Amino acid sequence: MQADLRALPPTVRTTAPEPAPAPAAPRDAWTWRSTPGRVLSAATGAAAFGTGIALGGAVGWAFWTSLVAPDIALLHRPKTPPSGPGRLSPDTVPLYNTLHDPRLAASLLAAGVLTASRPLLLAGLGWTTHIAVDRAFGYGIRRADGAIH
Repeated sequence: MQADLRALPPTVRTTAPEPAPAPAAPRDAWTWRSTPGRVLSAATGAAAFGTGIALGGAVGWAFWTSLVAPDIALLHRPKTPPSGPGRLSPDTVPLYNTLHDPRLAASLLAAGVLTASRPLLLAGLGWTTHIAVDRAFGYGIRRADGAIH
């Protein structure tokens, strides 16, 4: 004999708890979640790399240094461990997201063009290459919990 739950007072009814909402994804207009976005990212990365090499980046320190510079965030010693494989520590996420923001690369490019500085221009091209290749392979900015969103 099964009791009808609707007949019970509301304080006695049991319901499953609502699942916790997923952490909000950081805003990013340069999408890597779709095939066209990844193709655009790959093309941007290839163009930035080719331009950097053509402008002398093959022998210049600015291009190669800035090509790996965004991953300096991965050297950050976190206070808390990552919450799982493939995740960053939550206290590393702000630095990682800042260094992988295309606006930073665009700022370096703009500064290089406006000041006619080849090292700044090469640094911007290297930084752009890094971010674009990351996006082409599906590595975007991170959620607050360290996961790729």
